[in-house]
Amino acid sequence: MEPGAIVGNDYLVQYRNISSKLKKRFLRKPNVAEASEEFGQLARELSEGEAWAQAGLCCVAVAKCEQTLVNPTTEVSAITQAARYFLKAEVVNHHLHCPSFNEHLMTAISCYQHAVQLYTEHKKPALAASLAVELGQALRSLGRPSEALTHLRLAADLQVDSPLHHLTCLGYIASCKIELGDLHGALTEFTKMTNVIEQHGGHPLTGAYKDILARCEISLLLILLTLQPLPQHTKPPHAQLLEKYSWTMPDTQQTDVWHDDAELIVLLQSLVLACQGRDTHALTTLSQHLTPLLSAEHLHLLHILVTEMNRT
Repeated sequence: MEPGAIVGNDYLVQYRNISSKLKKRFLRKPNVAEASEEFGQLARELSEGEAWAQAGLCCVAVAKCEQTLVNPTTEVSAITQAARYFLKAEVVNHHLHCPSFNEHLMTAISCYQHAVQLYTEHKKPALAASLAVELGQALRSLGRPSEALTHLRLAADLQVDSPLHHLTCLGYIASCKIELGDLHGALTEFTKMTNVIEQHGGHPLTGAYKDILARCEISLLLILLTLQPLPQHTKPPHAQLLEKYSWTMPDTQQTDVWHDDAELIVLLQSLVLACQGRDTHALTTLSQHLTPLLSAEHLHLLHILVTEMNRT
């Protein structure tokens, strides 16, 4: 089907014809189930033609029909699909740099929030959280990390009884803080993550908990080296982390470092030493060696650190 073909030809006609079946007539009840099925079929045809916003409107109509029929599962499924269609319409506009009032995005957010509310009301926090994360990550991809924070925070709260999922949400929040340049906020979130791991990770740490803690430690280290808090303002866990990566640390304490890469550990220790000595030349050289060993987010934090050191 040609993109937009059905929109140009008879989308409105079909939509109105289906809607007319929902009108009350004398001695005749509206056939809501049939209208719901036809709206769904029209939505599928529109999506095949990449008419995302119109497909979204049809899915909203399906959700309203299913609400009338008291089918909560189908209702939330339809409103979720509507949210995704409206989001696709916004993404297309964003990539094409089309001027707009963000109407598709606002409608998508509204649909997502409605779906999250329905799942929450039906005691399905995991599904509600997954949609909140989906929305938050979509907003981040659209360059809206500050707006994403609200939805990611909600997801974290909904997943508080599921430690690994809770940690994932906190990690997304920390990333948003970094994208916004709020290193103090990121420091707080990574510290929360280490506390959650300490409470739920068990001993010894293995698997996902160990990997997440390794990420947190590198992030915390880079942020602390950038912020350079005064000793009297440094929290004990942060002071212990800086000491852990100090060259004066006894070799017997190396087991407390959650990285399997010995080269990475040595380079991070050298990084701490260079920052303490304010050796910008060594810092630049170390950053080159660290580049292939770090994630994109850690490289961003390292870039901020090098820039800040060169500035001062």
